[in-house]
Amino acid sequence: MSAASSQKVILKSTTKVSLNERFTNMLKNKQPTAVSVRATMQQQHLASARNRRLAQQMENRPSVQAALNHKQVRAKMYQWNFLTRRAVLLSVD
Repeated sequence: MSAASSQKVILKSTTKVSLNERFTNMLKNKQPTAVSVRATMQQQHLASARNRRLAQQMENRPSVQAALNHKQVRAKMYQWNFLTRRAVLLSVD
């Protein structure tokens, strides 16, 4: 009994591809199932709805409204200054 258990068993490889390469190729070639595609689409839709809701909440915050209003006022001032300078330059010529 002890002689049989101490012997090594040697198996010769019958393929040239390693086990790691086989599994890597299987994972690369794996097609997504209809269930996983549907689940992904549902997650994206849910995330989009959450983002829209968050954007609406942010837009309604007073600090955000003040910042947006400030930007609009600055843009109008810049436009007015541009038009004023242009009018001055045109009147000089």
